[in-house]
Amino acid sequence: MASDLELKAKEAFVEDHFELAVELLTQAIDLDPKISQLFADRAQANIKLNNFTGIVTFFLFF
Repeated sequence: MASDLELKAKEAFVEDHFELAVELLTQAIDLDPKISQLFADRAQANIKLNNFTGIVTFFLFF
């Protein structure tokens, strides 16, 4: 479920495991792409990784 993945991603983010958070959020987005908060959270994790090309996908959908 997308919500389970989102919770795991939030835990990973808090523990500074940003790459894992991005992976989990990407999986959650694949399951339910209508939840815009998932895109925002993934963008935030990418910012922490200084992965600014990963953020661009967030803006392509909006």
